[in-house]
Amino acid sequence: MRNWHSLYEILVFPINVLYFATFMLGLGNLITNEAFSAFISIDSDFVILLADCLLRTGTFLIAQFPFLFLIRLVARKSGSATTMLSAVCGYITYLVVTMYFCRQDLPSTAYSSILGLSMTTASSAVMRGGVHYPLQTGIIATAIVALITLGSHNSSRSLSEYRFFGFISRDTWCVIRTVLLCALAAFAVTYAWPYVLRMITAAIDYIARDTTNPVNLMLYGIMERILGILNLGTLIRSPFWYSASGGSWISMAGTNIAGDVNIWTSQYEASSLAGMSGRFITPYYVINLFAVPGLLWAMYSLQTDVLERRRRRMFYVIVSLMSIFSGSLLPLELSLFLLCPLLFFFHVGFMGILYGVFQSMHIYLGFFYHGTSTMTAMPGTLLEFLSYIQNTGLQNALIRIAVTGVISFFIYFLMTRFYFRYLALDLFHTGVKDEVIRGTIDAVGGVENIKLIHSGTERLVISLYDSQSLNVDKLKEYGAIRVTETKAGYAIGYGARSTMIRIGITKYMRDNIRGA
Repeated sequence: MRNWHSLYEILVFPINVLYFATFMLGLGNLITNEAFSAFISIDSDFVILLADCLLRTGTFLIAQFPFLFLIRLVARKSGSATTMLSAVCGYITYLVVTMYFCRQDLPSTAYSSILGLSMTTASSAVMRGGVHYPLQTGIIATAIVALITLGSHNSSRSLSEYRFFGFISRDTWCVIRTVLLCALAAFAVTYAWPYVLRMITAAIDYIARDTTNPVNLMLYGIMERILGILNLGTLIRSPFWYSASGGSWISMAGTNIAGDVNIWTSQYEASSLAGMSGRFITPYYVINLFAVPGLLWAMYSLQTDVLERRRRRMFYVIVSLMSIFSGSLLPLELSLFLLCPLLFFFHVGFMGILYGVFQSMHIYLGFFYHGTSTMTAMPGTLLEFLSYIQNTGLQNALIRIAVTGVISFFIYFLMTRFYFRYLALDLFHTGVKDEVIRGTIDAVGGVENIKLIHSGTERLVISLYDSQSLNVDKLKEYGAIRVTETKAGYAIGYGARSTMIRIGITKYMRDNIRGA
């Protein structure tokens, strides 16, 4: 768990960049969204141009988040300039090799123009015709290239200057080794990845056989969120949003419309909403408008330090507004997955349940969208929800969604607090919690040396009477990721366990006072 929490500490910076990218994407989408124009009309070409610029920039940063993660993972080593350059070269090599050697008969969603890479001409007859893109392997590519880069860097440090290729510097050799190994890894992936896609396709086909079955919709909801944090969400979104797997509908003009989002958009424009279009979107209104704010403000309420709470307040306000008005879950879900995995899986399971519940109750509220990009598409926003109020045929669905949303807000709020207070450490009651608490007390010089103690969702802050009694090495033995001195005291990075450790230490302090 210490290694897992340290991974969060490493990746929290690119996750914060993702929050900023999501803000840009959300603001651009808000201004250009047709639902927004129903409330406020913008005639300024400059504002529209600025919105498109924000939309494009945010989309690019979010789409390339595995690359951002890669740079941060390899930059933590000494000689980060070497590892970063090696990682960039290795990543590009990996993408190019998959572009040239991957099978060309895979679903179109298996390919992506990552970092703008594409190929239209080639000497080989196999590659002639059409545009070819690298395989989209998402965060898996990041893991492969990062491990190879760090391994190459470590091995290059031990090379002798008088070896056979001694004229090649250690740094250059690190780049060469990384490129060669990434090429081999990419070649292996081109053979293994089709089998992964085959399993995903089999699951999609199973769901598509009966999309009226609540269990099938639950499976869709769970898969969609898990693939989303792996940067593979397009694999499951596109078939159900834009193809026959999500259903089909014949318009009054005789046109066959395929895909849940396409059907909803066409029916809404024709004022003929009927059937079950929108079933792949409905839970987003609950999650974005109610559940995520409940989770965020529960995390905010766990901050026991008034000054720290004041410092973090605006962050929670902005992220809540982002969820309500733009509805992008990616940065928050990545934070949950790395900080508190159990809470993330609760979130994924709850969303799956919402899909099943709404399907069984025949409650549908879709997404009005003319585009085909699953990256810029942001369903489940407040303005779109409000835009449906005037439609009398949707009022029953809106009321039930709102009621479900309010209930979900309290479920997320209570579950988040319960997790951090009781489940984040020693879930199976093996005695580890008491061991960590006692070890932390000993490492800071005993309860009598503690002046003040506070905690949040990520760290424990202890103010000491005698700072010389602090044993940093012992704290790290018990799982502390980082110990830093702040104005409020010593900040100990225990991750999600911080609240439980603070509660345990507080109990020891009270018992010590009573004993005295």
